Amino acid sequence: MGLSVSLRGGLGALVGLLAGAALLAAGCGGDAQQAGAQAIAAPPQAAEEQQQVETEPEPQQESAAEPPPQAGAAEEGDGETGSAEAAQREAQQQTAEPQAAEQQQSGAAEEERVAEGIRLITLFGDITEIVYALGAEEHLVARDASSIYPAEAETLPNLGFAGTLNAEAILALEPTLVIGTQLTGPAGVLEQLQDAGVEVLLLDAMREIDAPRRKIQAIGAALGIPRTAAALADDVERRLAEATAGAEAVERPLRVLHVYIRRGGVQLVSGAGNEAQTIIEAAGGIDAATETGIVGWESLTPEALVAIDPEVYLVMDRGLEAIGGVEGLLAIPGMAETRAGRGQYVVSMPDLELLLGPRLPEAVAELSAALRAIEAEIGSE
Repeated sequence: MGLSVSLRGGLGALVGLLAGAALLAAGCGGDAQQAGAQAIAAPPQAAEEQQQVETEPEPQQESAAEPPPQAGAAEEGDGETGSAEAAQREAQQQTAEPQAAEQQQSGAAEEERVAEGIRLITLFGDITEIVYALGAEEHLVARDASSIYPAEAETLPNLGFAGTLNAEAILALEPTLVIGTQLTGPAGVLEQLQDAGVEVLLLDAMREIDAPRRKIQAIGAALGIPRTAAALADDVERRLAEATAGAEAVERPLRVLHVYIRRGGVQLVSGAGNEAQTIIEAAGGIDAATETGIVGWESLTPEALVAIDPEVYLVMDRGLEAIGGVEGLLAIPGMAETRAGRGQYVVSMPDLELLLGPRLPEAVAELSAALRAIEAEIGSE
């Protein structure tokens, strides 16, 4: 009996050929700058680093029932009295210092705002999601076709696929800042935007486990809100640490193959260096394609499937829906002949959760739970 798991199905839908875009990304150049960003027009200078104040618990005050010592007393206990007074002053100072620091930090946070007049266009789903997570969505004037999370983003003007942009359509929206990836183009369009005075920031490919932090920091710096970005990045890392805590204890990791499928015959398997490898390994699995020597993207063939012989298929919601669900997936030549196919072990996830954005912790936790459920079923057979 097989197990098909759909994780929050229906929330994610990546329009355009994400896998094909990933293939193009492998050929893109550009020197990586700090925070993983390349600026065609330099981003605003980052503000001072976020102050992190560790608040201590409020010290207990001395009992008011004890009367204060009389001034000028010269009895034998004067040394103890002086020590008590010093301790009280120290306790009051310890209480006041964190309160003052909290007020200062709160005031600094209130002062950190995206500059008035910034009109922002985001050109990939994870970038748009980060802007919303930073609370800067009021500055968005348009987005690309892949930016469908959160749902409010779909109310913005849609500029189409980020690799086939139209300069006139963008300039008509009077943007001051455009943030995209190395797939954004064509190059001539970017040059037109720059010539028109539009600032363009292209993020480098980031596919490691720290990708969310680097993306968040780069976008926060471009928007002039580095402290807000640092706080969000810290929160993502904290949740990610919780999500990955149990992965190291897995006794027998399952071999997972990420398959990219779209209507019209687009069928690819994902190997080393792609986002899926990062998520699979963080969830306690083994990237089966990487293990067999596949790098990047490779065409899906029956021979490749037999050679890889995965235990679990990882697919995206939109692709699985496009081919008619699990039944349509297993109808593809070779898919039913593997261990994953024979057991019908298929995990489907929202498309944008595989882009290493702010929801990476949730993606890892959900995939980990799905793999453990499949592992339990395999063990019971």
